[in-house]
Amino acid sequence: MTITVNVNSDQADLPKASRANELNDLLTLAPPPRHAELEPLRQVARDRLHEQTLPTPRDEDWRFTDLSALRTRSFQAPIAPLHPEIVAEVRHLLCERSFPTVAQIVLIDGYFCGELSRVNATGVELLPPSMPAIAPPEVFSDLNTAMLVDRVCLRLTGSLAEPVEVFFVSSRQQQSVVSPRLSIEVAAYGQTTLIERFLSLTGDRQFTNSVTELSLGASAHLRHVRMQHQSPTAIHIGCTVVCQAPDSCYEGHAIDLGGCLSRHNWQVQIYGSGSQTILKGLAIAMGEQIMDTHTAVFFHAPHSGSEQIHKCILGDRAHGIFNGRVVVPQVAQLTDAKQLNRTLLLSDKARVDTKPQLEIVADNVKCSHGATVSQLAAEDIFYLRSRGLDEHQARDLLVKAFALEQLADIEPDPLRQEIEEALLAKLH
Repeated sequence: MTITVNVNSDQADLPKASRANELNDLLTLAPPPRHAELEPLRQVARDRLHEQTLPTPRDEDWRFTDLSALRTRSFQAPIAPLHPEIVAEVRHLLCERSFPTVAQIVLIDGYFCGELSRVNATGVELLPPSMPAIAPPEVFSDLNTAMLVDRVCLRLTGSLAEPVEVFFVSSRQQQSVVSPRLSIEVAAYGQTTLIERFLSLTGDRQFTNSVTELSLGASAHLRHVRMQHQSPTAIHIGCTVVCQAPDSCYEGHAIDLGGCLSRHNWQVQIYGSGSQTILKGLAIAMGEQIMDTHTAVFFHAPHSGSEQIHKCILGDRAHGIFNGRVVVPQVAQLTDAKQLNRTLLLSDKARVDTKPQLEIVADNVKCSHGATVSQLAAEDIFYLRSRGLDEHQARDLLVKAFALEQLADIEPDPLRQEIEEALLAKLH
């Protein structure tokens, strides 16, 4: 079937019933769940979707995001899940990206692949897929739930010396809607690193609509690296939800490189005092890519803090979007929150829409936010040329420095080096 909307028409002027039909058409493509426990979750989400429609520019959170690539593409019902040839290709792909891990989770087209996964380490427990959901109601997270075929739920305990690595791989079998779901509970006093990779096999034109739910217990520490490096023809909409208990620490790194349309909704709920949140994002878009990052940090307790730095590098006719919210109610006294968005434009035709937001009701806080948009400074290029570099080398060095600064804290080292290589390849 095909979802057809005139690309040149104003999406906001579409009748509500027509936009609701778009969601219904997608829902008809949902395959049956692999586990009966998922059916109640799916039904609740389907009921909520009856009251919703696909967003338009008149929806504030989607004002700058052009969903034409989603609305005009043909989607088909998935066929032959975990096809042996696809599994073999994914196995080869994973061999190129291996380093020591305590667990390896592989989902192909939204299906958990036990053949390629490894979950047998001390401190890593695979839970039933009926684990309570914490993702807030929203059209795309509800669509993910309504189309769930599989769900990976983990509990991590103790101090894990090596990371847990999760691969979300999209194949090229057909243009289908992929709905991967990952839910992780980090037990009290637990310490671990989670690595999420969104990858594509050559020719991927799927719509990946993912949800990741992370729950941190008291005094837990989670370092989270999320790398989205799908095919340039893929569509990616992802949601990451984090809930923090008292004295917990969440350090998140999000690297967005792939997809013709990519959006990451990153929401953190801080429920306990003494918690710390660090968000570092880097989006690189070239050609006519759309890279959208929406973040929200909600404080529900006093004596906590957050720090966010998000960078965008945009070339050609690319479009970058950043919207960051920090919400500090009356109860969250003595909050310390910082937010900064920096964008580097490499072309006169690249553009960015940035909107950092502070919503503060408490009166005893220390909060700041800001945004900068710039091109490479002529004086910086001149300085480097005076040291013997040509103009191309000077520009290259400045762009690399701007990008690689965001990766300094990523561990383990082989992962950081791999990400650096991918970034430099994209910039070139």
